[in-house]
Amino acid sequence: MPTLPIRPATSADAADPAFDDLLPDRWREGDNRRSVVATDAEGTVLGHCRGIDNVFHPDSRTLVLEVRDGAPWAAVADALLTAQISVSALPLHVKPSAHEPELARLCARHGGVLVQLMPPWRYVVDPALRSWSQDHRTTGDELSARRVDASRHEEMLDLYVEHYTAQHARWSPAAAAEQLRTENAPNFEPGGEGSADPERTTILVRAGRIAAQALAWPPEPDGGTEITVQSRPHDGPRAREDMEACLAAVIDRSADGDVLLIDSHVTEELESAMMRDLPGPPPHPADTWTAIVAIPVPSGPGPIPLPAERIPADAAPLVERLQY
Repeated sequence: MPTLPIRPATSADAADPAFDDLLPDRWREGDNRRSVVATDAEGTVLGHCRGIDNVFHPDSRTLVLEVRDGAPWAAVADALLTAQISVSALPLHVKPSAHEPELARLCARHGGVLVQLMPPWRYVVDPALRSWSQDHRTTGDELSARRVDASRHEEMLDLYVEHYTAQHARWSPAAAAEQLRTENAPNFEPGGEGSADPERTTILVRAGRIAAQALAWPPEPDGGTEITVQSRPHDGPRAREDMEACLAAVIDRSADGDVLLIDSHVTEELESAMMRDLPGPPPHPADTWTAIVAIPVPSGPGPIPLPAERIPADAAPLVERLQY
């Protein structure tokens, strides 16, 4: 196929109903806010892409890419990504899932570096999960998690920032703690639109200080509830049982059939071991693994590859598609 024309996106392009997320070039002030489109010979826009600065991870950008229905997906995506690489100062992060083989192969063709893998995260509250909860409600020193109270929200935010920073240090270093605190503060304001649900969020307190928490976020469009489980200290000697007690308390506050979306990362050995022992809908679908791939750019920092020994056998089909 001939090389496709590429140009900066315009306001007229953004009005095209074929695309959900097309913005004109330089949609914000500052450098590196580039939005480009690919067209056919007649000028019809076949697709667009842009890179979005990541306030949580300053060494990377998030790639947004859309191709018009019926257009040659691979050719359009290749042209767009090539153009975005040439104008981006930071690696572009993409999240292909196992059921998105074209996106995975696009990453492979452009030298994508696998930096993270995330296993299936949907857990349905059923008798097996309730049985697990019954066995994990209490820690070795006989502590149980409890519902959060308003006086703890600042401390909960502190723990969130501490854990998030440690969790990402090995593969996608996070922004400074003060920036993370500012960005996440609205999610810890009681009654805020995006705040954690106080009826289902749980904390475990040891010696007067929060040692772990399980944050239940507002429902997703499909009805699932994302759960973030954290500990202090990160990977400490009691971290796993503390997080399990918090998660068990969330399950106890959930109805049969509720879907809990519990994110985890294969770089986190303790977290991964905990999640492997949590009963899920048998069997976990092998096609629901998700990767995070960094597309290198000439002037940007080099991505941190996921160590080969951290790749589980279940994720092999997805990883193979990422190799060119």
